[in-house]
Amino acid sequence: MKGLIIKDLMCLRKMRVTFVFVTVSSFIITVMALISARCGNIALAEQEYLAGGTDMPMSPVHMLWYAVSVMVLLPLASIGDSLTLAFEADKNSGFANVAGALPLSVKQRVTARFITLFLTCGTGTVISLVLSLILSLFTDIMTLGDFAGLVLSAAALILIFSALEMMLIFLLKMKNTDYVRIISLLIMSAVFILCSLGRIIGAVRAMKPVELITDGLLFLENRWFILAAAAAVCLLVSYFVSAGIAERKRGEI
Repeated sequence: MKGLIIKDLMCLRKMRVTFVFVTVSSFIITVMALISARCGNIALAEQEYLAGGTDMPMSPVHMLWYAVSVMVLLPLASIGDSLTLAFEADKNSGFANVAGALPLSVKQRVTARFITLFLTCGTGTVISLVLSLILSLFTDIMTLGDFAGLVLSAAALILIFSALEMMLIFLLKMKNTDYVRIISLLIMSAVFILCSLGRIIGAVRAMKPVELITDGLLFLENRWFILAAAAAVCLLVSYFVSAGIAERKRGEI
């Protein structure tokens, strides 16, 4: 089983270049923006905003808060699609056709794929947390706890997304991973809309869509454990469903 995990990680090696590039770029851009917020153009724009000399609808520092929130999540997001990429690599290399000849059970092969998911998502989470720690030293816009909450929430969402992808691949025997991504995203979007329908309607009626985004970020910062619990449930269900269907020869891995 360890060999399967190593094989998956080797198939995903192209992601390393993107991951390193995104991580370094995010750090440099964010640090430059934070320095500007202290003694550069953003600081001057903030002073002008507070003095009432501009008609900007939002404080420059507040806008920077949104930007920093996105930047700290980019390293994790860059490797968030490792599951379908691993399936694509198997399909392109023809590995799926010979997987049944391995001296491993289907359940072990499914387990190996989930371990690969945890390793890649865990790596992105750790790097984003380290980046959060460094950035928290440069700014008082967000604390390390706020950064960590965002990262852990994002990691939970990626795991939920991947759990849905795994079930769709086996349950519907979907071989086109683009369809798997789209359907998984639609399911998550539908659940989000249903859970937040009251807030969405209230924000639209009050003509304050920005407040909806702000509330969403605050939820991610402070309620990450809710998403983590949901991710744990989704992963357990996905594992047993995927393993059960694969053992009935309705799927390939």
